[in-house]
Amino acid sequence: MASIVRATPVTTAVGSRPERRWRTTLTVEAIELDVHLGCEAEERRVPQKVRLGLRVHFEAPPAACWTDSLGDTACYAELAATARDFCASREFRLVEHLAAALYDPLSARLPRGARLDLEVDKVAPPVPELRGGVRFRIVSE
Repeated sequence: MASIVRATPVTTAVGSRPERRWRTTLTVEAIELDVHLGCEAEERRVPQKVRLGLRVHFEAPPAACWTDSLGDTACYAELAATARDFCASREFRLVEHLAAALYDPLSARLPRGARLDLEVDKVAPPVPELRGGVRFRIVSE
């Protein structure tokens, strides 16, 4: 599971000294889960590989940038556990529904003011002509 904090500096003049502000994003490339997902009951019977991609856009840089404390940012291990626990006892017919259902429980784990972009990839749908799976994305506003 990879994570990247991308900081894009924006410089503005304050008096004679520049002030730096950052737009920061934590990217979780792939949380891999086995999910009962498929249009038909037969397809849902056997769990299928699903990958979640998350981008957490912080309203302001998380304090963890300076404190080096996990409690001051979004914990991607907690996000992964939330997704795993949420999906463990449920079935889903469509990746669209899975993404929409996961969005609120994952968002609830974010620091105040953070926004979530969520991608759900069904790795190997049972469609012979498909290569590379399918992906549904929810982008926060």
